Amino acid sequence: MIAAAGSMTRLLDLTLIHVTDGASNDIEELRAKGMASRAAYAAVRRAELDAALAACCARPTRRLCYGVPDREVAARFDDVAELLAADLMSVDVVMTHPYEGGHIDHDAIARAVHDAVGKLNAMTGRAPEIVEFAGYYHQHGEVRASRFRSDPACPEVEIVLGPNAVRRREAAFACFTSQRDNLGYFSVLTERFRRAPSYEFSQPPPGS
Repeated sequence: MIAAAGSMTRLLDLTLIHVTDGASNDIEELRAKGMASRAAYAAVRRAELDAALAACCARPTRRLCYGVPDREVAARFDDVAELLAADLMSVDVVMTHPYEGGHIDHDAIARAVHDAVGKLNAMTGRAPEIVEFAGYYHQHGEVRASRFRSDPACPEVEIVLGPNAVRRREAAFACFTSQRDNLGYFSVLTERFRRAPSYEFSQPPPGS
């Protein structure tokens, strides 16, 4: 959601799918964040999302959350891909994470989306186009955010946000207080999108 916060008001008939609820099963991590339980942290993340959607004036037609714990999408890959295939059946375009070695859940979600779209195409002969938003990845020990790994075969579109969109993006960022450190890497001035490459998912993502 963050990667398209400034542009989200342009999206009509939007279905917003959160595969994870943002909360880990790691007890030590929960304690470090001052959370008494995974459920408590999931509730915090859900409230942050609610506030961010309101701040950027986004009104999804549908909102879905599969409730997968943080960092466990790969372990539940088959279930996630099956759910996505059902929920993407009437969708024209699906926007998702790139397979770039950023967060392990983001890479697993990218793979699950491609798997679901492939299944839909095989079953019905019709499947949504896959578009990616720029998130973040690691290169030479540094975080690169709001950009893609270079791929000449997949040109990207950079949207320079106007003042109102920048304000919406800043307001949405401010709502994610639990993610403040991570969001410091992202630009509030631009957003980037591209048609998804044809990945070789049998290989690890770049940089991993």
